[in-house]
Amino acid sequence: MDSITINNHPMTYVESGASNPRTLILLSGWAQDDRLFKNLAPILAKDFHVICPNFRGHDSEQTLHGDFTSDDLVDDVEAFVKAKGLSDVRFISTSHGCWVNVALCERMKIKRSVVIDWLMEPHPGFFQQLKEGQDPENYAAGRQSFFDEWVEATDNADVINHIRNEMAWFKGEMWIRACREIEKSYKKWGSPLKRMESFPIEVIHIYSQPLSEEYRKFQRDYSETHPWFKPVHIPGRTHFPTLESPGPVAAAIKEFYDAGW
Repeated sequence: MDSITINNHPMTYVESGASNPRTLILLSGWAQDDRLFKNLAPILAKDFHVICPNFRGHDSEQTLHGDFTSDDLVDDVEAFVKAKGLSDVRFISTSHGCWVNVALCERMKIKRSVVIDWLMEPHPGFFQQLKEGQDPENYAAGRQSFFDEWVEATDNADVINHIRNEMAWFKGEMWIRACREIEKSYKKWGSPLKRMESFPIEVIHIYSQPLSEEYRKFQRDYSETHPWFKPVHIPGRTHFPTLESPGPVAAAIKEFYDAGW
């Protein structure tokens, strides 16, 4: 684990495949870190230079100097790219780290990106969970509702450990902040699709959940009228395909970037 100081915060990161010419930066969601990519990064490193940086406050000490927003994370990652002297990068992101990814692509004029397991069509219960997650007195119950939902249909040891131990390791204030910032993004843009429509970009969305055929059809139908968006469904039982199905996820990413960088 390496570390660099970015905007007065330690930014830890894992790096592999440095001899490869194309650089992929893998961004987790809130209250997650590089461990989300422990199965995926080694496969990608066969063909790419792979860097998994951890957002501010997501280092091993959960170092914080005051509150921060999603916009600060965008600033941090852009500064990280410059500090590392990376001139040509592409982003891969999961969950609500995708809001950071898209903002970076817009700012850095990157035209192709990969998003993984991003909730394209929020439902009313989702906003209720976000509301509960921002209540300092009751956030633990709101967080547990997400955790229970995510492990209900799986016996995958990596996924269960990631949820019950790695995500649960983050302090309550990070979860409260995450729910606040995620809610802000949905209220501002309406949906991830509306956000990506706001500037030219070519995207693949790699996902396994939700399992419903309705959700898959919704994305296929959208893709027919918006050819810049391509959904890639990978059979699985969880919201964590990077842990559950790293081989198929890596293959989809390689195919996408081999077709055009």
